[in-house]
Amino acid sequence: MFGLCLGHQMMALAAGGQTTKLKYGHRGGNQPVIDKVTGHTYITSQNHGYAVVSESLPTGSVRFVNANDGTCEGVDYPEWRSFSVQFHPEACAGPRDTSALFDRFIELMKG
Repeated sequence: MFGLCLGHQMMALAAGGQTTKLKYGHRGGNQPVIDKVTGHTYITSQNHGYAVVSESLPTGSVRFVNANDGTCEGVDYPEWRSFSVQFHPEACAGPRDTSALFDRFIELMKG
């Protein structure tokens, strides 16, 4: 499963995590997100007012964080062979920077 935007929040809630309302929502096509695995920063498209509370997740590991406020932007759930991101990789805010997420999803489906 690959959760996008609200799907990211729903997967976290299904895993036993919590969400919280952001003081300032993440809106627009210029939200910087850091991949904690690779160290790369991506410019993403977002439109949401809630975030997953990283510390509340009993399973999974936070992979992406917002560079502005440090909130959770993506979680890997290896035990479920799934992952989620809060941003919109299909929107291509950058030059298709995050399109590799779809390749990763396809590889998970093949396995």
